[in-house]
Amino acid sequence: MMKHEGVSMVAVVESNANHDKRFAPDNPLADDQGYVYQSNVDAIAEMTNMMVATRSYQNTVEVMKTSKDLLMATLRIGQ
Repeated sequence: MMKHEGVSMVAVVESNANHDKRFAPDNPLADDQGYVYQSNVDAIAEMTNMMVATRSYQNTVEVMKTSKDLLMATLRIGQ
């Protein structure tokens, strides 16, 4: 039976970045002082990280394909 490996999580790290707060007393999510807290996720940084990971994966696949092609060419020489 062939074992399939995939992506595994190593750890969850909580961000120490501050949450932006906005005064919106009419918002149902507002706290006792009337502030609503925004996400502290930097969407641009996360998108950049995703693009870097995607390119890295694509490069790895291309290296494996090239290695396979070279190995097959080497085997054809020996025939």
